[in-house]
Amino acid sequence: MKKILLLLALVIVAFSGCVEEKPSPEELKTMMIESVEKVETVAVAVDSDQTIKVVNHSETNRTLRTMSFETKSVGEGELNVTARAMKMTMTTTTSSEDMGEVVQEMEMYMQGDTMYTKIDGNWTKLPGMPEDMWDQQNQVKTQAELLNASEIKLEGSEKINGEDAYKVKVVPDMETFTMILNQQMGSMPIQNMDITEIFNDSEMEWTTWISKESHLPLKNLVAMELTLTSDMMGLPVGEMGDVEMEIKSDSTVIYSNYNEPVVIVVPEEAKNAPNWLDMLLGMMAQPSDMPTAK
Repeated sequence: MKKILLLLALVIVAFSGCVEEKPSPEELKTMMIESVEKVETVAVAVDSDQTIKVVNHSETNRTLRTMSFETKSVGEGELNVTARAMKMTMTTTTSSEDMGEVVQEMEMYMQGDTMYTKIDGNWTKLPGMPEDMWDQQNQVKTQAELLNASEIKLEGSEKINGEDAYKVKVVPDMETFTMILNQQMGSMPIQNMDITEIFNDSEMEWTTWISKESHLPLKNLVAMELTLTSDMMGLPVGEMGDVEMEIKSDSTVIYSNYNEPVVIVVPEEAKNAPNWLDMLLGMMAQPSDMPTAK
């Protein structure tokens, strides 16, 4: 009997040693923030799809009442935090029944306080960028800060590119939701929108995967569905009509090659590109073709 009890005790001890101890959500946040602060380089891959359906209920012409757009963006980039350098390439394809398919190629570098942008073959540069602009380009740090400000729930484990990771569901507060919404909406301004109503009525599924070994983000997935009315968008109904916009978006970001050697070289063509501000001032200084009143 004693031998059986001893054997049972050994089995229990061995089994308990195989049980993985999961960190609490707050512990995982702390470890992630500490790890992100030590990141020197990282590679990023982005894949996003967005469908926008605009319905003007005031339009009597049924053909013009509904317009739909689909946008797919695929890009990749590298970030060298130590050298304060970044490179990003992006291909964006927009399709609609009226315009057909429009493809835009974008290449962007940032070195120090200067941003170099190539859109459809044309380079421009913008020196003197503020400090916070560089922080915005550090997607890993931005992602970690958003996660840290949100409620997170551990939902098990999965492998991302062969690496063991915690699968985490993220529940953002309204401030964090606003930042995510701003990212998803792209160039559409949200300053005049009723964020509170949008926050309450929208559906967002946000999942992230954090490495068990390094505690660094490996993957981020945000799926969002929302319907915006004229009131929610702050549009004057009398001028714009009764407009409703349905938006569905899915965005996936993969982080890899943490702290691997990265050398980012800005092309000479970009360095010699015209200053974007000088171009803008030159356009504003051009005389108008409109006749002056006498």
